[in-house]
Parts: sequence; C-alpha cells; structure tokens
Amino acid sequence: MAYTYRSDPAVPPFHDSAPLIIFDGHCVLCSTGVQWMLRRDPGGTTRFAAIQDPIPQALYRHYGLDAERFDTFMVLAEGMPYTRWAGTLAAARTMPAPWKWLGVAGRIVPDAIGNRIYDWVQRYRIGWFGAREVCLRPDARHAHRFL
Repeated sequence: MAYTYRSDPAVPPFHDSAPLIIFDGHCVLCSTGVQWMLRRDPGGTTRFAAIQDPIPQALYRHYGLDAERFDTFMVLAEGMPYTRWAGTLAAARTMPAPWKWLGVAGRIVPDAIGNRIYDWVQRYRIGWFGAREVCLRPDARHAHRFL
C-alpha cells in the first residue's frame, strides 16, 4: 500500500509529493550517481536524502531494511518503495529522456537477474570506488532538492 509511512509515528513528516532517492552519502559511487543525476536534470523535482539522515533511517526501519548495513538504496515514488533493481529502474524513470527510457526498457531484465547484478555491484562498491569521510552535502544550487 502507498504512503504507509505517513501513519507510522516513528517516521517524521516530510514533503513527499516528488520522488525521493535515498543513497549512501559516504559511498563515492552513490554520491557520484546523485551528482550525475543533478547535472542531467537540473530543473527536476526528484529529491535526494542520504541514509545517514534521520528521515531516511526512519523510512528504512519502517520498511524493515537495515539502514546501518545499507544493502540497497531506495526510491520512494508515489508513496511506494523501490529497492535493488526495481530502485535502479525507478531512479532512471525520474530523469528526463533519454535516461527515462532506460528505466522503462530495463523492465525486460527479470528481477532475479537485475537483483543479482545490483547485489554484486552493491557488495563491492566501496572496494571499487571508495568511501568519503564526510557525507555528501549539496551545494547552494541544489540544496532545495535534498531533505
């Protein structure tokens, strides 16, 4: 069901009319992905939040995910959570064309295969790309797009 977190007293209220992408602010791959999205969709409405912040942590707990382990990023769109491969495709669909088309075309990949690829990259992302000491924070131009 959509928007179940709204009735959870452990999840602080937040503006949820636009898609929200929750990412690991310490992960270089994740942070670079957010910066990539901002550059290609500067006027977009998608919002971003680092898992290190309180609202994303509360959302993860609400959906039974481990915010400390962070084994998936989440896209919250129209009150529904999308994780792993489905989250990757949902993130692409928040972008303008041609990136949006990848999110639609990617549906031909079965979840079982897409999730395996996602899990493999997720497992090695820090080793391959590194981690930041300080969580990614937006610059003044993009601050309105972050929780």
